[in-house]
Amino acid sequence: MKLLSELIEMVKDVSPNDDVFESLVLCSEDCNWDPVVLDMLIKAYVKANMIREGFRAFRRTVEVGFVPSVITCNWLLNGLVKLSRVDQCWEVYEEMGRLGIHPNAYTFNMLTHLLCKDEDVDKVNAFLEKMEEEGFDPDVVTYNTLINSYCRKGRLEDAFYLYKIMYRRYVLPDLFTYTALMNGLCKEGKLKEAHQLFHRMVHRGLSPDTKSYNTLICGYCKDGKMQESRSLLYEMIGNGVRPDSFTCGIIMEGYGKEGRLLSALNLVAELERFGFPISHDIYDYLMVGLCQEDRPFAAKSLLERISQHGYLPDIDVYNELIESLCKCDYAEEALVLKAKMVIQNIKPNLVTYRALISCLCKINRSVDGESLMEEMVKSGVPPDLAVCRALINGYCKERDIYKAESLLGFFAKEFQIFDTGSYNALVKALSENADVATLIDLQDRMQKVGFAPNSLTCKFVIHGLWKAYSTGQKEA
Repeated sequence: MKLLSELIEMVKDVSPNDDVFESLVLCSEDCNWDPVVLDMLIKAYVKANMIREGFRAFRRTVEVGFVPSVITCNWLLNGLVKLSRVDQCWEVYEEMGRLGIHPNAYTFNMLTHLLCKDEDVDKVNAFLEKMEEEGFDPDVVTYNTLINSYCRKGRLEDAFYLYKIMYRRYVLPDLFTYTALMNGLCKEGKLKEAHQLFHRMVHRGLSPDTKSYNTLICGYCKDGKMQESRSLLYEMIGNGVRPDSFTCGIIMEGYGKEGRLLSALNLVAELERFGFPISHDIYDYLMVGLCQEDRPFAAKSLLERISQHGYLPDIDVYNELIESLCKCDYAEEALVLKAKMVIQNIKPNLVTYRALISCLCKINRSVDGESLMEEMVKSGVPPDLAVCRALINGYCKERDIYKAESLLGFFAKEFQIFDTGSYNALVKALSENADVATLIDLQDRMQKVGFAPNSLTCKFVIHGLWKAYSTGQKEA
């Protein structure tokens, strides 16, 4: 078969129009030839993941009068099942019956799996009856396939009926059987029954694996029962079963949903002491969660600790931390973090700059915010409306009207950002000063740039005129 595998690969790459099957059949006329070669050709196609060609070779083998072996048919069925080619699977099965090729347990189990994927229970039952009529008793694989399918569809009564039938027919349930049933119970919220089944499994001599523990832990986490989840984790470790990234991840998410990220952090520290590696995804989740809970310094402390062990956050995690610091007005700490990003060759993006500029303008450091805006433009990151609005509002708040107007024009000309909100902030600042002449001149200048006043602009202008009139009346 190795030679055939090399041949079909060569033909595929060099001469895709050559017909390997036809060449083999022609050779049969001139040499001592065994039809098993065609069996091997079908297998070679399946092995090379050329399932369509394998199926075509199967059809042509039958057409020329040769009968493939049951093993070859199973190879082909396996390839077709993986691609969910349902119709072709049944065509192969029906052809097997017509040619007198007797299916074996492997054939039936694959087709049972296919029917379960198709989710037609009546077809499954009919097929099982046919299977038994042909003298094949379902084995543990058959039962597991059916039980798993029933549990996925929430048909627990049918699943447990099959579980009882297994004992009556002296087919012992294995770890997969129990895990599938526990998963079904957990999905229905029947955690007590799932845990009882877990104990029954252990009592009958089966040792739980990571997947069994994960099934129960996941059920408890989704139900908010974190104490039970944590106890199971300790039991798991005590029994020598190593938790995987899913185990840790689902418990961290459970704590996160309960708003108990500090408990999650403590658990991570314990697991690290036990020598269990924590995946970067879990660290990312914890830092993002802490930031979203407005605990930027807890996230920063975690980052500093795990960075010593080679952890390097991506730009999204850095941005979450910077945004959280900026939200709490810790601009200096956020700027230090941005500097670390640059040292680690992580280029700040629009999200980074937007958070920093908005924070600086909010705390009356608009000049520093403008410097950052100039830096971002030089680095090839164009500003957006939020950056424009933050700077204009910042300068207006600091009463630097000239700078605000200058920047408003700059954003309009250089980046085609015409933000009426920023324009109105500038008009409002001038109206508060009751500087009518400057206000009217501003209207003219901004209209030339491309800004159009709206109803709010008019309201602020009227307010400025009224304020100027009121001030003049008092002075008179």
